[in-house]
Amino acid sequence: MKIFLLEDDFSLNKLICNALEDRGFFVTSVDDGYSAMTHILNNKYDLYILDINVPGFSGHEVLEQIRKVNEQLPVIIVSAQLDIDNISKAYDLGCNDYLKKPFELEELILHIKYHIKTILKNDVDNDIIDLGYGLTFDSKDQILYKLGHEIVLTHKEKLLLTLFINNLDKTVSSEMIHEYVWDNKEMEAVSMRSMIHKLQKKLKSGMIVNIRGVGYKMIRKIKA
Repeated sequence: MKIFLLEDDFSLNKLICNALEDRGFFVTSVDDGYSAMTHILNNKYDLYILDINVPGFSGHEVLEQIRKVNEQLPVIIVSAQLDIDNISKAYDLGCNDYLKKPFELEELILHIKYHIKTILKNDVDNDIIDLGYGLTFDSKDQILYKLGHEIVLTHKEKLLLTLFINNLDKTVSSEMIHEYVWDNKEMEAVSMRSMIHKLQKKLKSGMIVNIRGVGYKMIRKIKA
């Protein structure tokens, strides 16, 4: 799962990134509003964490842009601004949560898990995902196991597998893969096909099927 963080306090930014990455999240972090705008306009994330008072565009302005693109994805504001006007403005612009600084990192993690469960409908507390065929994926440590043995994955393969797992038995379009795995950066179609072929070889034959002209689907084995 991909999380975007806007926080201009270097130390806090690093602490949050480390805490999230230790729990298996993929994190993109920036420390100014200009960089934030560039990222959210060109990339796809599952959840956003925004400070308000940052250089360039404010967290409020970044939030407003996020809501123009997507009205559903969870956005958590983390700010030392405790006055009711700032809090009210954040909720008016569509934030899902407002966490006041200073806060415990574990408190932020709890808020993130809550919104992932209630909005994204994902059970992040279930670290081990059974894919059938003797395959399991540890979402916390981002490790794929086959009959208890670790299968080595590249960074992009982990992103691709995470995207498929988040959409099990659903069609994932080529555009979604381009956004999620390549961050919309320029790539050739053969690169995507090659990546999917490599991942297929590490799974069970037939688990990833090509939906011609649309994208791909991962099929989990249904237990009898």
